[in-house]
Amino acid sequence: MSRVRVAFVAVLAGAAALTACSSSSDKPEPTSDGGKAASSPAPKPITKNLAQAHLTQALLGDGEALPGYTVHGSKSTTEGQYCNKRDDDSTPKGWVRGSDVDYEYDGSTVNMAFLNICLFDSAEDAHSAYAAWKGRETNKQQKPKKPLGDENTLVINPGASEDSVYGYVRSGRVNIRVKIDGATGGDPSGAQAMLSATLKRLQQLQGGKPATVTAADEQAGARQ
Repeated sequence: MSRVRVAFVAVLAGAAALTACSSSSDKPEPTSDGGKAASSPAPKPITKNLAQAHLTQALLGDGEALPGYTVHGSKSTTEGQYCNKRDDDSTPKGWVRGSDVDYEYDGSTVNMAFLNICLFDSAEDAHSAYAAWKGRETNKQQKPKKPLGDENTLVINPGASEDSVYGYVRSGRVNIRVKIDGATGGDPSGAQAMLSATLKRLQQLQGGKPATVTAADEQAGARQ
């Protein structure tokens, strides 16, 4: 083999080695648990025994809910039966505590929105209550465009007699429910924004941070 050809082969081998080194260095470094580092960590489920004050802070206040909605009255402590399905006034198994708030739309109580947070002893108890909340009308149920929590469902009731959207999310030990009455036209985006904002506020509080996410933030993110 000629000296020129030998030199050319050596150059190619060196380039291949450099490419291999470059490719390996571009891969994410493994994390301490053996997985690969992600650009943004996945939201953690709600597993802590959050205090009543935390649940109340997670509820969206004036200027934090959807545009046009303001708090009707004040944020409230939820009694156990309101964390059960609508036709059952018993306290569900494993219920710990809850908070709720109602919203007026443009200063009127004709079209309102409602938000509930319920904390349970375990994820299993929360799942049972979540399943009872969402009901069995599968023809009215659909998944949010962006999945939320461990379980999530939207229930659409368009029509002249009842025009409403229900949204349900379970994240670990917590269930969140949103209901928006009137003038929804079957559009679930507002309910989804409220659910997403409330869940992220709970995650912030569980991590020792203030609750700052708003429904407007989530609506803007969904449009991108």
